[in-house]
Amino acid sequence: MEQSVKASTEENFLYFAIKYKTAIIAALVLVIALGGGSFFWMQHQKSSEQEASLQLSRISPFLDQGDFQVAINGQGKVPGLKKIAAEYAGKFTGTPSGNMANLLLANAWYSLGELDSALKVFKTVSIANNDLAAAALAGAGDCYFNKNQFAQAAESYQEASKQTDNNVLKSQYLSHAANSFQQSNQFKKAAELYTKIIADYPGTTGAAVAQRSLWQISGNL
Repeated sequence: MEQSVKASTEENFLYFAIKYKTAIIAALVLVIALGGGSFFWMQHQKSSEQEASLQLSRISPFLDQGDFQVAINGQGKVPGLKKIAAEYAGKFTGTPSGNMANLLLANAWYSLGELDSALKVFKTVSIANNDLAAAALAGAGDCYFNKNQFAQAAESYQEASKQTDNNVLKSQYLSHAANSFQQSNQFKKAAELYTKIIADYPGTTGAAVAQRSLWQISGNL
């Protein structure tokens, strides 16, 4: 009886192997291909990062000199931030230097007073470092603020405060958010946020600004 059961089990296994042979082979090929694909993808990303980093280093002197137009558009054979970001920035396929180029591009547009262009780029920045990601959100907040869109500015600054790991920056971004409420005459919201900054981040520059601002709007409460 045991031999019969054993034979039956072996026969079933053999039948299964023959019947699904093609599917099994295809699955194995896929696993191997994915493994090889991952290796080549990593090599490609490494090569792309090296190239993006090299191109970014060539554009850095223009940023240091405040020559933002050249930094954005490039000069001669030196590609600008716009081209570097287009080729190497992205949420899933971007490289660290490519994503940094995108952030620098947004900052360059902002420095030129091109708020709409800066805002558009700030909103596309995807970067792993929390403080740099927060800087992009704060940059968007600055654009909104200068466009007198204070509600959007306050929201962006608050998101920046949540994103950063640095308490000094947290308090600073929250003070900007509170100021946005203040500029739109939402004095109660501004006072609540200033009070929170003073309580949560004592000793920071943001707390000092919050204390001074709270005194200024006390007559409007």
